[in-house]
Amino acid sequence: MITYGLHETMPARKGPALVERSIVERMADKMLQMGMNGVAVTADSLAEHSGFTRAQIKEHGADAADLAKSRAVRRVA
Repeated sequence: MITYGLHETMPARKGPALVERSIVERMADKMLQMGMNGVAVTADSLAEHSGFTRAQIKEHGADAADLAKSRAVRRVA
């Protein structure tokens, strides 16, 4: 079996390679994706097109919608 490791000159990693995103961030990303694809984002459509439960949508939906709206605004200098 082939195993891979860091060369001795490379520093060791201090934490996990991937950081787990919160449910609000993942839900906001899904809302943005749906909106950009022309799908109206409602609680029903979000439950249908994603892996979020209706309880999760009810609990985190408002925060995720606010985050999605703030990410969707394009700021031009």
